[in-house]
Amino acid sequence: AVVEGTVETPGAPNGVVPEATLNRLAESGVTGPSSAVKGSTGSEAWAGVAVPIKVARRVNGATAIRRYLLVLTRKIGSTTLSGDFLILAGAVIAFAVVVSLALSRRITKPLRRAVSATQRIAEGDLDARVGTHPGDFPELSSLANSIDAMAEGLGRLRTAERQFLLSVSHELRTPLTSIRGYSEALLDGTAADATHAASVIGNEARRLERLVGDLLDLAKLDARTFSLHFRTVDISELLAEVAEELRPVTDRAGLQLTVHPAPAPLFARVDPDRLDQVLANLVENAAKYARTTIRLGSVANGTEGRLIVEDDGPGIPAEEIGLIFNRHYSADRHARPGRPRGSGLGLAIASELSAAMGATVRAESPLRPGGGTRMIVALPSVSA
Repeated sequence: AVVEGTVETPGAPNGVVPEATLNRLAESGVTGPSSAVKGSTGSEAWAGVAVPIKVARRVNGATAIRRYLLVLTRKIGSTTLSGDFLILAGAVIAFAVVVSLALSRRITKPLRRAVSATQRIAEGDLDARVGTHPGDFPELSSLANSIDAMAEGLGRLRTAERQFLLSVSHELRTPLTSIRGYSEALLDGTAADATHAASVIGNEARRLERLVGDLLDLAKLDARTFSLHFRTVDISELLAEVAEELRPVTDRAGLQLTVHPAPAPLFARVDPDRLDQVLANLVENAAKYARTTIRLGSVANGTEGRLIVEDDGPGIPAEEIGLIFNRHYSADRHARPGRPRGSGLGLAIASELSAAMGATVRAESPLRPGGGTRMIVALPSVSA
């Protein structure tokens, strides 16, 4: 109650509503329109409003006007956890546990499959696969696909390695058989022509030496220990040197080797010894298949220089042209009878040596209806 602006609180909730708030509320009820206030104290919520009720009474012999304040209070609640709240919290926790278990199962199950597959791959089982399932997360499916692709690639490499070892074993066995046979004939005195026997032994020994050298070159290329010494060279001079070195090979095969350098001098920064080796391997390969002629030339195509080794042989089948530079591939079974046999690694070495010098080598075949093959070594930068 308010008596002339002074708050009297008989029966009011002392300590619940601050006295300053009651005074402000009472003042609003005396001087102007009433307004409501609300708040909380401790565990009590309250709201108050000045009620426009005027009651006149005598106070100390004078007339006083009473105005009343309506104050409502309510307990907010106990500070202890109620049973309903505990039940709700337990339900939320149980739901969270169920969801987390389901998610962890979706994550851990593919990971267990991946771990099992990688362990089998590490033990040598390259047929092991992780596989994917419709419920797997996309990231885990991508991981499984990557592991499966790796295993598939390793399987192809192992197959190619086995084929390579078989080819090398065959290349080693053939000359060794000849050397052993003729040497035993010489020792037994049963050789009809000792000079011919010694010549065969020498040729087969050189063939073995070339094979071992090619294997060492490949090992150095794999180990990145192959030395390169770059300098600027005249391509025409290099072609002439290669032709002179290989003319005995082509002469023995009954082939004509022609040289066609570019009209204008071309200079390139290469390792001349390694580029000589690349061209020699290409010419020796052409000598296995050419019918009558091998053409060695060079042309300029803008800033690119092209070294060309062309033969008039039967050409390369379409299904083999993408394989001939693979070190695990050998086409010696297609060579013409009586032609010199190489190690079967010459094109692979030519390709990898070219790549080490920043060049590329490719094949074009057939060149005409009757066949023909053109090997092109593309040097990235040449100058006139």
